[in-house]
Amino acid sequence: MTKVTKDAYIIDGKHYVRVTKILDIIAKPEFFRWYAKNGYEFCENVKTVRAEFGTRVHKEIQNYLEGKDVWVDDDEMYKTMGLFSAWADSHSISPKHLEYHVRSDVYMYAGTVDFIGFFDGVFTIIDWKTSKKVYDNYFLQVAAYLAAFEEQHPDAERIQECRVVCFRDGKISSSLVKRERALELFEYFKCARKLYEWKYGK
Repeated sequence: MTKVTKDAYIIDGKHYVRVTKILDIIAKPEFFRWYAKNGYEFCENVKTVRAEFGTRVHKEIQNYLEGKDVWVDDDEMYKTMGLFSAWADSHSISPKHLEYHVRSDVYMYAGTVDFIGFFDGVFTIIDWKTSKKVYDNYFLQVAAYLAAFEEQHPDAERIQECRVVCFRDGKISSSLVKRERALELFEYFKCARKLYEWKYGK
């Protein structure tokens, strides 16, 4: 049984810290400047609205890839899903897992991977984003997902690439991390995990 909170996945009574929560331990100066310029309340409201929109986009992308009806109820969703469908149609995409929970029993973290499957013939992890650009911490996120998936499935095909794809303001931003680089980045994620444990005791 799995229960998801804002900080963790509780799986069979065990506490697995969310990957995104662990990465919050890394300072983000651009966000500090944004908060200083616009004020805490305004920025928190924007974060809430954007997070809700991002959740909806993830659901509709899942529906699209599963061949289900896609619900479009406003202009931004229409533009975003239009971008996604055009992008998806320009590639060969064959999902094996969508919105798939992964966890590491070694490092006690967990997360939800948006896409695991074949992208243009390569076994790939993909994380969809609705941010304006691909931020550095996203690479640590997909590296953590790769490591957790392969820890859980040691006999599965090895993931060869990790991709982060952002859909925002009529534009697509995409970055690729090859397997070898993702494994290197996982070493940095483990450092963040240790810092989180030092700070919060979990």
